Formats: sequence, structure tokens, C-alpha cells
Amino acid sequence: MAQRLIAPRELPWLIALCLAAVYLVIFLTKIPSYLGEIGYVSDFASQFVLPQSVVLGGTGGHTVLSTTGAWVPLWFGLLTAELPLHREVWEIAPTALLYASALMIGWSVAQVATRRAALLATLIVVIASPWALSFLMAPAHNVVYPATALVGVYLTWLTRGEHRGRTSSLGIPLLGALVVGACVASDALFIVTGLIPLAFTAIVIGLQRDRASRRVALSALITAVGAIPVAKAVALVMGKYGFVTLPPEVKLAPISTFEEHAQLLWGGLKHLFNGYLGHASAGNFTVLTPVASGPLHLELGLACDVVLVAALIALAGFGGRATIEFCLRRWRGGDPASPAQLSRATHVIYWLSSAVAICGAFVLGTRAAARYEAYYATVVFSVAAVVPLLMRRGLATYWLVPAGAVVLFAGSLVGLTSNYLDTVYDPPISHYGATVAEIAREHGVTYGYAGYWDATSLTWSSHEQVLVRPLAECGTAAGPGVCPFFLNRVPSWYVPQQRHTFLLVDPASQYVVSLPAGLGPPLESFSIGPMQMYIYPYDIASRLGPAPD
Repeated sequence: MAQRLIAPRELPWLIALCLAAVYLVIFLTKIPSYLGEIGYVSDFASQFVLPQSVVLGGTGGHTVLSTTGAWVPLWFGLLTAELPLHREVWEIAPTALLYASALMIGWSVAQVATRRAALLATLIVVIASPWALSFLMAPAHNVVYPATALVGVYLTWLTRGEHRGRTSSLGIPLLGALVVGACVASDALFIVTGLIPLAFTAIVIGLQRDRASRRVALSALITAVGAIPVAKAVALVMGKYGFVTLPPEVKLAPISTFEEHAQLLWGGLKHLFNGYLGHASAGNFTVLTPVASGPLHLELGLACDVVLVAALIALAGFGGRATIEFCLRRWRGGDPASPAQLSRATHVIYWLSSAVAICGAFVLGTRAAARYEAYYATVVFSVAAVVPLLMRRGLATYWLVPAGAVVLFAGSLVGLTSNYLDTVYDPPISHYGATVAEIAREHGVTYGYAGYWDATSLTWSSHEQVLVRPLAECGTAAGPGVCPFFLNRVPSWYVPQQRHTFLLVDPASQYVVSLPAGLGPPLESFSIGPMQMYIYPYDIASRLGPAPD
């Protein structure tokens, strides 16, 4: 009788690897178009245009950023803005950071489980839902994702330090405080995804009686506590150099909104795990209605929902049990945890607490809104870091976990080949931006103004062939009633000069939806799809209202 070459329980694993390989090949061919689409979103394009503008033209005053300083990416941009191919480096950097995050999670899993589990953990992050790619590939919160993964690596590394000297044991935690502090200052979201879980893990580990656990706990606490003054110092120094941020509105939401926020969270998690397949959003992303789509899209989306539920149960059940058992070890009076047990417990506690913290903050806070999946995308990291640990020979999970990965990878592959990502990035300016730039060049007008959603995105996507600065209607008592935008702006953009300029009015752009009064008659006007382009014989900056405080 012929011997079986492949055991049935190995089939899910092999299928998952094949789907991942196909996904990666297709993804690599689509990267150039995806990066171009990302450039049409002003929130993302601003992260490129601001450092380039500051390096080439100075600030002229206080550069106003968003509610996050994103200092680490800003420093990188300021240092590299004059290098050849800097555009390409900036555009690909978030994707490279995503892959680095996946590799860090894979390394951490490899220290506490098998190589197969480590590879699967890496692939769960890499073979991402196109919906998740829409911000994981973009320069938004791209400090949070690698920094959260890096803290997981750091904690695992600490548990392997029984033979390190005092200099290393003290110096590395202090260096960690500098890195974590800079990341906290760059994006307050990291406080929830990384800093609080780091401190919580340190406290839980510190409850143990053995010396190794307390050494790990002390080192982690030095990093967590030391990061706070570092973050404050970074913000203070950047403020003295003229960079300011808007204060984030971080408040406890009314109890009556918790259910709504939980529904938003659930709808967002479904999108992150391919549950959007075969559905379209209606009003917000928790209200789903079937639409015409590809074969079996609806069924595959439902299967992904089932896998999501199973993954969250596994994360909460396995992670919660491991955390409780480790805490009880102190009172049971058993032997101290071995290095392997300490590493595994530290890893699981950190990633479970990260998922719980960010989901809890979203539900309880006032920042909850539809299309905010970027806030809790690290839940995908937590699933990737913990669920593959359940793969053990002799147990059903040995093939069940890869089978779940098959469903998720199939969903990601279908979404990728069906161009679902194109439906996420589809602002009007992406269709008409080239026409605006062409008209501007033909009439010798390369400087203009528009609403926020059109301005900076048009500047970046045109490769600075036209420079368009963001405005907003401001309702001033005198003048045309438009002012510099309230965030992501450089004061030097609005210094009047002797030149013709243009104004782009876009009824769908939210901020400049009609022609303001008081600008006088334009030299020429053009209809470009739903937008109107007006060319003036002067610099519109000379008639703007005051910039918002």
C-alpha cells in the first residue's frame, strides 16, 4: 500500500501557505497603485507635504499639526526631505513598518512557541484585509503599530536576561524609556496599545516571589515610568521649535453611548477580519446590507465573521486563563516559574492586555466613530501573537487554527483581487486632480487654495507641480469668509506674494463648498466634474481671514 505523503491534518497548513504566497505576489504587483491612491487622502498626504515644505521653505511661524505630533515620522521626514527618491521612501515606509511589525511579532512567538506558530503569527499580520491595509499602508498612526510590536519584543527579551550584567540590565530599560517616550509623544494612542499594557504586565509579573520575575518587572517599570517625562520633554522641545498640536478630546463618554460604541467596535473588527465581503455600509459600518458582489463573497464574509468570533474567544479565554494562573502562582506556593514559563506568560499577558485596553478605551471614550478601525487595529496583532500558541500536536487546534487562517487568507485574497481597497480610497479629487493640475499649468497658475480634502492631496499627487493650500470657511465679519485651515498647516503657505492664484470649490469637500463672497470677479473659471476652478489676478492669501488659534 502506498504511503500517504501528506497527513490530512497538514492540509490546512499547506493551503494557508499557498494562499499567503498568492496574496503576496498579487499584493506586490498592486503596491504602486495603492501608494498613489493613498496620496489622494489629505490626512495622509499632509505627513509628506509638511516636512518637505518646512525643509524647503521654512515655517514662518508655528506649524500646526493634528492631534498627534507624529514626531518620529516628522524627524525622519525632516532628515530625508532633500535626499534622492525621498518620495518613494516616504510612501513605502508605512508598508515596510507593517512588515517589520509582523516580523517582530513572529520573533516573539518563536521565543515562546514553535517555528510554525511564529510563521503563522507573522502571516496573520501580513496577509491583511484590504480594509486594514487602507491605514496600515498609510502614514497615520504608523508609530503606534511598530512601537506596540516592539514593546512585545522588549518584554520577551527581558525574560531572557538571567545572565546579563548590571550595566545592560539598567542601560537597556533607560534606552527603552527614551524610545517609548518618543513614541508616546508622537501618538497618544500608543499609551493605550503599548504603555499601559507594558505597565500592567510589569505589575502582574512583579507579583511573583522569584528573583527573575521581579527583575523583569523592575526593568519594565523603569521603562514605563521613565517614558512619561521623556514624552513631556519631547513635546516641550518640539513646541519651542515652532511645532504645535491640537489638544485631543479624551473624555469618558456617557454611559448611554456605550452600546452604540460597542456596536461600532464590532462592526470595525468585522472589517479588519474581512467581514465586509459581500456587504456595503449604510450610514455607518455596523449597518450592513447585501449587495451584488463576486461568487461566494457573502458566504466567505460570514465565514470570516465566524473565525473572528472564534479568534476573540481564544484570545480572551486562553489569555485570561494564562494570566489568572500566573497570578495565582504566588499564593499556591509552587516552584518559581521557569524561564520558558515566564517568557510565555509575559508575552500572553502583554498582548491580551493591549487588546482589552484599546477596545475598552474605544467603547468608553468620546473618540468612537465609524471608520475608526485604525484606533484598534492592534487587536489583529494580539490575535496573531496569542492564537497560534494554541497549535499543539495531538490537539484539534493543531489543524483548526490553520483552518481559520485559511478562511481569513482567502477573504484577504478575494478582497485584494476584487479591488475592495479601491472603494476605500475614492475621493473626487482622485478623478479630477490631473485635470486641475493641467489647467493650472496651461494658464501659468501653479499656486492655489482649496478645501482641506482637496488641497494637500492635490499637492502631493501632482508631484508639487501645483501647490494647493488648505482653507476652510470661517464666517468672518468682513472679507471673503475663508481662512487658513485649522490643522496640518504651515504659516509660510499663507504669506501673500505677487502672483496669480486659483481657488478650487468642491461641494463634496466639506470645507470650501461654495464661492466665497468678496474675492472679486475671477479672470477665468472652469467646471471640472462637480468642482469649480476660479483663477484670480492676485494672491488669495491677501484676503484670507485670520488663522484659527
